[in-house]
Parts: sequence; C-alpha cells; structure tokens
Amino acid sequence: MPKTKKLWADPNREGRSKGPKGERFCSRCGNTIQTARILKAHNLCEFCVKELAGKRDGVWSCRSCGRIAPEELREHKGYCKHCICSACGRHDSFVKKTGLCMECSKKIGDFCRICGKEASAQVRHNRGLCDACVKKR
Repeated sequence: MPKTKKLWADPNREGRSKGPKGERFCSRCGNTIQTARILKAHNLCEFCVKELAGKRDGVWSCRSCGRIAPEELREHKGYCKHCICSACGRHDSFVKKTGLCMECSKKIGDFCRICGKEASAQVRHNRGLCDACVKKR
C-alpha cells in the first residue's frame, strides 16, 4: 500500500511537544492545533477551510469549485487550475467534463456538448451529441 501525503496536522499526533509542531495555529482565526486540525500547506484550521470553501471568494477559494488554493487563484484570476481551459486559459463550466471550454471543444469537434464524452464520429453525425445523449432526448 503506497503512503499518501497527509494534508492535515492532527491534534492527537502533534501539539504535545515544544517546537514548530507544538506551536502550530490557524493563520486566519488563531485556533491552535489542540482545538482543531490544521491544513499544513496554508495553516488554516478545518473550520476556516469549510467557511472559505462555502464563500468561493476568489482569494482563498476557487470561484467555481471552492478548492483552497491561493497561489493558483492569483495566477488564474480567482479560479484554480482544474476549472480553467487547458488550451486557452479561460473559465467555463464545461471544463469539469472535458478539460476544455465549450469554444475549444467545438473547435476540436470531438466532445459531446451534454456529457463531455469524446466520440468524434458520433458527435459529427448527431450534430454535437453522442449516441447515448441522443437516446436520452
């Protein structure tokens, strides 16, 4: 079983000793590691993470999905790298299905407009839809 990187500093495992692990606290509200788990990468407690993910303010959390990634949000004007088109760099709700925005996927012409499935022959034949989406209609 491969080891996974732990994102949270656990109050049961840390905080009992002196040093950097014992003095960890939330950079936003000041909760200590004894009060709540702390997100290691950004030093935010779990309560602040839930609040910020719900706000989707574009500064701490992505405007589209609510992911906490301040560095990516500064680069992409309030959106994380998972919510912008990999070809043109614009935000679109269609990006979550295919990885491309609606305009880029129309230019390529291989993706279904509804489900995002890659089926070039079906999409050309059915005017932008795959066979499964045509049957549903």
